[in-house]
Amino acid sequence: AAPAAPGPRPRADAATKKPVVCWIGSFTTSKYLLGLAPVLEAVARRVPFRLYVVGSHPMPSIRGVEVEQVDWNLAREIDDFQQCDVGLYPLWDDAWAKGKCALKAIQFMACGVPVVASAVGVNRELIQDGLNGALASTEEEWIEKLTRLLADPALRRRLGLAARHTVEERYSIRAHAATLLGVLR
Repeated sequence: AAPAAPGPRPRADAATKKPVVCWIGSFTTSKYLLGLAPVLEAVARRVPFRLYVVGSHPMPSIRGVEVEQVDWNLAREIDDFQQCDVGLYPLWDDAWAKGKCALKAIQFMACGVPVVASAVGVNRELIQDGLNGALASTEEEWIEKLTRLLADPALRRRLGLAARHTVEERYSIRAHAATLLGVLR
């Protein structure tokens, strides 16, 4: 995956100028997004945004939030990530979440999209809070960090570029080519 265009560009909804907050996941992980409904309502009272949900679970209405939902489609996956201004990666602090690999966070970051993620498991190693994304543990932290990113396009751009750099340094083929070549030899 790659940023939507060379260098950063605003991805805010062209018609409304609202920034686009994105969550991409499956039926089994939709519970994490549903748990953020009070946070999203609180943030929408401060900064208007559009929520773009990619996945199979129907979203209930969230007061004050325009929600667009589409089914996941592999052919469209990169485009879905690229249209986001801010990615969401909520998890619960349990054994299952601690064992997850942060794939969705990595995918957002590879596309130059700053992500707000639960401060759980690998997310704590991947995301440097305030430098290449944001980590949140409490409802108040989710509200504060998401509001700040939505209100500040320059911050989104800076964190998105740093996020992309992190993925290039730690997860790209270029970063691991020598190791891969050694294994194949």
